[in-house]
Amino acid sequence: MKSLGSQIRAARQRRHLSQSALARQVGCRQSALSMYEGGRDSALSAQTVGKLCEALGLLPPAEGELGPGAEPGPQEAERVFCPNAACPSNLPVGVGGRTVLAPRAHLAGAEEVHCAWCGEVLERACPECGAPVNAGAFCVRCGSPYLAEAPRAADPARVAAAERLMAWSR
Repeated sequence: MKSLGSQIRAARQRRHLSQSALARQVGCRQSALSMYEGGRDSALSAQTVGKLCEALGLLPPAEGELGPGAEPGPQEAERVFCPNAACPSNLPVGVGGRTVLAPRAHLAGAEEVHCAWCGEVLERACPECGAPVNAGAFCVRCGSPYLAEAPRAADPARVAAAERLMAWSR
């Protein structure tokens, strides 16, 4: 079985992210990420490893898999998305020369069942394979888009609003 560091490296490379970009995103040093990907488990805290897993859509390690002396980070809300293609929470983005809908991932507790934007029942897993939801438009396990229906012609105002929202949330 692959080490978590090598799984993180593979997921990062699939997303065409540099170590520096990913390190900035989760708040660690590039050199520490490099050491962790290379097999040095003590290079990153359990909390940072959890942030890496969340950013890359990987399942976080179980408590016993974190290495000696490591403690798991705090439990976070479950990542979910609205399956309604017309919902304003689903943002059009350009991917490989085409426009697809990227669901704006919501963080929800178990009691939250409906989208706050449109009222649709929230999805808690990939519709194709059942993998946990990540922040992207596609499942990292099976590669299927979360929203099968892509816009025929993107409304320029909606695209501009989506770009502003994506820039603001970074």
